[in-house]
Amino acid sequence: MKLLSIDTNAKTIKGQKKGYLTGILYLTPADISGRNVCPHASTGCRAACLFSAGRGAFNNVKSARLRKTLAFFKDKEGFLNDLKSDIAALVKKAEKAGMSPCVRLNGTSDIPWHKMEIMESFPDVPFYDYTPNKSRMLDFLDGKLPKNYSLTFSRKEDNEPACEEIIAKGGNIAAVFKDMPESWKGKLCFNGDESDLRFLDPRGVVVALKAKGKAKKDTSGFVVQ
Repeated sequence: MKLLSIDTNAKTIKGQKKGYLTGILYLTPADISGRNVCPHASTGCRAACLFSAGRGAFNNVKSARLRKTLAFFKDKEGFLNDLKSDIAALVKKAEKAGMSPCVRLNGTSDIPWHKMEIMESFPDVPFYDYTPNKSRMLDFLDGKLPKNYSLTFSRKEDNEPACEEIIAKGGNIAAVFKDMPESWKGKLCFNGDESDLRFLDPRGVVVALKAKGKAKKDTSGFVVQ
């Protein structure tokens, strides 16, 4: 089973202009599969999830993501071996194209991949994710995660106190806005729609994302109005 999707959305394709070939793992989010891969999901982020946006609207893509999710829980060791093979193939493909590989494992999930010795197997490959997991984000800021793993904290309608704590510690916050602002919470806003290469962002900024798809109709507070 092929696990990584390589530059299959507009934002990761933009990264090619910066010299990066991006591989993303998309699973079935939240507990739709019967197994919860997003333990910190809020009502707002569930409703606004881009799981069904773009190629995700096609039934064959949804089915493939479901198969991957179930495979992860059924045979984690086999899944991780396949994932490492996919990452190795991405590295070769990037080298052949004269580009640098990068990997985002939580495309539509929030699994602690850093505990599974994946990043350590590819020390020269940058890995990155968004996460609403405060403890994991604090571990990242304290230098407790693999050196080639970068995290951006996801703002939701129910975690603004955590966002303020992360901002105070110099971490980056990703927030979805109805209209893109110049600053938020006293911090400069960085346009996160220009690419998905979060590990290249300057530190101490708010990564502003424009509301898309279902998020345009959000009333939960997930989208900053």
